[in-house]
Amino acid sequence: MKLYIIESKNTNVYYNLAIEEYLINNTNNNIFIFFWKSKNSVVIGKHQNPWKEINFNFELVKNGEIKIARRISGGGTVFHDFGNLNYSFVSPKNYLNSQEIFEIIIETLKNMDIDVEKNYKNDLIYKDYKFSGSAFSIKKDKFLHHGTLLIDSNLEFLNKVLGKNEKIETKATESKPSKVINLKEINYCINEEMIKNNIIRETSKYLRLTTIKVSTKYFRDESLIEKHKSWEWVYGNTPKFIFKFEDNEFNVENGYITYINSKKLKNPLKFDLMNFENLNYQKV
Repeated sequence: MKLYIIESKNTNVYYNLAIEEYLINNTNNNIFIFFWKSKNSVVIGKHQNPWKEINFNFELVKNGEIKIARRISGGGTVFHDFGNLNYSFVSPKNYLNSQEIFEIIIETLKNMDIDVEKNYKNDLIYKDYKFSGSAFSIKKDKFLHHGTLLIDSNLEFLNKVLGKNEKIETKATESKPSKVINLKEINYCINEEMIKNNIIRETSKYLRLTTIKVSTKYFRDESLIEKHKSWEWVYGNTPKFIFKFEDNEFNVENGYITYINSKKLKNPLKFDLMNFENLNYQKV
């Protein structure tokens, strides 16, 4: 067994999520650590509702500067920018587990004088302030554990873009907001390279494996990139929900309005969907 290290130079969120999915789908019985960053983007969990979780009135969301993506793991919604580092572990599922990975990350941060704890939501926190969230996925015999690390992220953007829409009724997974902090606020000397190098060193020591660095070019799959960019994946996979506006109810399935229950609504085709610009109207 070998420990492969992959560092993406591409900052496109769809490209990097496609690499993750390729790794869990196609790699052999080795362990991979994948480091990546994305330009401004919001990533929702596999079973979440983007219209519930994201503030579509935020200007950078409306004009498309902040991309919206859906990952293959569960859990809550996260904001990515260049001040956030993402790490992904892919392993045979019976060889490495989440608790061991948390111990590696916690030990890494303690070595950099960060007093870190893990809470009941699997967040890593400093004095009740969250700086890392994690999510997991199992596919056949492979296990994915990935997480965020807020190093020097734009927390103003983060707080503006993540928001709840109370007009939506859904059984989709909902995020649980937390107070957040950047690692640089705790230890100003910390930087991305220090964190990556320490994670690699702690993992290698724990597993007693030597590391091999490989390029992302070996894991590129255009069809997976297109999947992650597609409306069908990002919006069409949304669990069904009801959107309430005044006395009107909109039943939405797979991103399409399929039924409108209202006596007052005279012309549904011209109704302004406001935050729901990405929904398509399907006449029944």
